[in-house]
Formats: sequence, structure tokens, C-alpha cells
Amino acid sequence: MKRFLLYVVPIATVLVAVATAADPPLDQPSKITPLMHLKLDKSKAILEGLTLEQFDTIKINARALRLLSTESGWNVLQTKEYAAQSRDFQRAADLVIEAADDKDIHRATLGYVALTVRCVECHSYMRKHRVEFMKLDVE
Repeated sequence: MKRFLLYVVPIATVLVAVATAADPPLDQPSKITPLMHLKLDKSKAILEGLTLEQFDTIKINARALRLLSTESGWNVLQTKEYAAQSRDFQRAADLVIEAADDKDIHRATLGYVALTVRCVECHSYMRKHRVEFMKLDVE
């Protein structure tokens, strides 16, 4: 029994610590901007539309994402790479819109995957270059 407790107690302690560390406190403000919340909401709605084959839902939310990508708050950097990332995102959104118009669920799904990849690539770029961008703001 002692041997069992020697293994279980430390493991349980670690699991509790990990579980509580994974969830931020409820009173902690979110670092996600309102524009990002909109983008996430629209992306989730597209996924829901794809799973239910609701082409109007897919199209409306892909158009909203396309429109968001033209907002001034979207263009947080003035670099060639960032501009290219935005154009690729817009092309992927256009692909989703066209596929939804054609009621082609497979092409719309591939467009959604491309859209998601664009998001991940851009955010990765932003995190990688964050220190450089912060230095530019200070200078």
C-alpha cells in the first residue's frame, strides 16, 4: 500500500498542477483582440457550415472573413511578407466563397483548410518576428 501511495500521490499532484495551470483565471483579461474574436467566430461558423453542408453559412462567413482582411486593424505590419500572407488568406477565402456558390463541399473544405493554414502560417510569422517588430516600434 505504501508503494502504491508513493507513485499515486506525486502523479496526482502533477496532474492537478497541470490542470490548474492550463486554465487561466477567469478574471484574467483576454489577450485576443476584438478583430481576432471576429475572425475566430467566422472560422468556426464556416466549419459548422461545412459539417452540415450549409452553403449559405459557409459563404456568408467566408465573405465576412474576406472583408475583415481589408480592415485597417488587420494590417498590423507593413512588410512584404505580411502583405503576401494577407493576399494568400484572401485568395483562400475567395476559394471558399466560390466553392460554396457552386455547392461543392469538397472544394469548400479544401479552401477552408487553405484558409486555416494561412492563419497558422501568419501567426507563426508574427510570433517569430515579434521581437524585431517591437524594436521597430520603439525606434
